[in-house]
Amino acid sequence: MTTYKEKDIITILGNIPVFQGLAEADYTEITPLLKLEKYIPGDMIIKEGTHGDSMCVIIKGAVKITKTGEAGEEILLDTFYPGSYFGEFSLVDNMPRSANAVCVDETELFRLEKKDFDALLARNGAISTAFYKNCLEETFSRFRNTIANFAFSEHSLRQKSTELEELDRDLSQASQIQSYFINRELLDHEHSFLRNVRHTYVYRPCIAIGGDFLNVTELRPGVASIIIADIMGHGITSALGTGVLKSAYSMAAKELGFKPIPLMKFLNRHFLGVIPHLYATCYYAIIDMRNKRIQLTKAGHPHPLFWKKRRNDFVDIQCQGTGLGLVKKARFGRVSYPLERGDRILFYTDGIIEQKNPRGQMYTEGRLRNIFRDLVLRGEGDIVNKIYEDMKSFASKRAIEDDVTLLLLEF
Repeated sequence: MTTYKEKDIITILGNIPVFQGLAEADYTEITPLLKLEKYIPGDMIIKEGTHGDSMCVIIKGAVKITKTGEAGEEILLDTFYPGSYFGEFSLVDNMPRSANAVCVDETELFRLEKKDFDALLARNGAISTAFYKNCLEETFSRFRNTIANFAFSEHSLRQKSTELEELDRDLSQASQIQSYFINRELLDHEHSFLRNVRHTYVYRPCIAIGGDFLNVTELRPGVASIIIADIMGHGITSALGTGVLKSAYSMAAKELGFKPIPLMKFLNRHFLGVIPHLYATCYYAIIDMRNKRIQLTKAGHPHPLFWKKRRNDFVDIQCQGTGLGLVKKARFGRVSYPLERGDRILFYTDGIIEQKNPRGQMYTEGRLRNIFRDLVLRGEGDIVNKIYEDMKSFASKRAIEDDVTLLLLEF
């Protein structure tokens, strides 16, 4: 173990606030009380919550100061090097340790124990007076710094609060604007084919704004198109993607509304040109109530669940298609099926089937099929809301992780 000269030790003590201003003779009375200790990396010097009975001064090496978080994790507060000290107020108050001190490198330090120092203070009034005066000044100095930091933090928090309020207003306005992307046509019954079709839907973004897009448009009397899409991710970026998709669809619907594959190709080119780093899954349907047929076109999106009343079972839809914004020469398929009284078709985004429960299990398309089938066979009403409540029950205490959109058409 290294030997340290008394004059070097006195220099170290003189740099510690609680020992400043002592006479040299006073320092020579303290130095014999210092016990030299050596530690290796990983050694615990003091442990949070244990009895505080000594002060430590680092001479060599490094020590990290940590606290234990609520989940048991280690929270690093600081790292001390030679000349640093800790535990000085344990010489006064005997309170439990407020943090851990753990060796990072091979470390040597001086430890001054409270019982030895108390005996010195009892017999040396000069040291006692200077020490307690220094402790009082150090306490007030730290208190002033804390108040100053608090005042600065309070000012910063007020600024942040103002910024957050502005952001909240922006998000609120964005949410109202986005509702136009989702439900304007759905709520318009005056000239809609939906007078002849019972329709219900659920739209639940996982935050104020989301990346799901749903639109119903009357192409001509008795014929309507439905487009449902899911922009990659959620939040502001994906919400902007819904705006791009909405504008592109509005531009193209009049000319290409009856041409699903050219429409998907146009949307794909538009996505690649405007927001090349985002992609979307999409499904497009044309419902012809006069001829009782439905056309379906897929762009990477989950197939809707198509319930045929006559069969009392689902139709296995066979149609392929690449997501929007992935490749320039994307290919899309199209299929057509007859519609009959009692048929139902459920469009949805993957936010519902990919929702996880606390054990990490997904809701899955299989569970969605089963609950949909059971609700139909039992003659339940308000099917989409019952499905959404089943998903929330499945998720239990786990947060809803993605936007959820459901649209049910009952013929």
